[in-house]
Amino acid sequence: MDPYLQRLTKIATSTLGHFLDEGFPDIEIQPVHRPVRLAGRAFTIDAPPRDNAVYRRALSVAKPGDVLVIHRHGDRRHASFGGLLGLAAKNHGIAGVVLDGPMTDFDELLELGLPIFARGVTPLTTRRLDAGGTYGRRVQCGGVLVSPGDYVLGDNDGVLFVPADRIASVVDRGEAYARREAETRAWLLAGKTLAEIDALRAP
Repeated sequence: MDPYLQRLTKIATSTLGHFLDEGFPDIEIQPVHRPVRLAGRAFTIDAPPRDNAVYRRALSVAKPGDVLVIHRHGDRRHASFGGLLGLAAKNHGIAGVVLDGPMTDFDELLELGLPIFARGVTPLTTRRLDAGGTYGRRVQCGGVLVSPGDYVLGDNDGVLFVPADRIASVVDRGEAYARREAETRAWLLAGKTLAEIDALRAP
């Protein structure tokens, strides 16, 4: 397993949110169900509005453990991901989905347990129009530019994209923040005040 991915899975998105501003998509992109935990490398898909044909081609190329990161060109009315695609993705070993648009078949996807982050749920679906679409190229998802192979971390609080060339520094700093948070929590549980904790940490 990718050593950085293994370490990333142990860090909360909110911990990274203490020092990162970029990489977080629009807050409307939320987990479809909770509890949820997702970590993997981005497999990017550029899907035309109202069309879902590209997913069949993409799933034949994506690797187990990949996270499908899907650009929808601003189409927020039509769900391009639902129960059958979810089952196909899970059978293929896909780790999860981040969809810049709504999804459908909530009950089926909930039963599958596949981690999905999307802009809500709708019964209005896309069609197999064969209108084009590509995969494996840089896309925009929720206002964030995502390249193939970027790292994706998601949990109950939301989702985050980390460029592959920054993962080492982000993970190192995230682990340091996580240790500090754990220390602070332990002191609070022991009855210390924040002022007392600050004094303990003062040089």
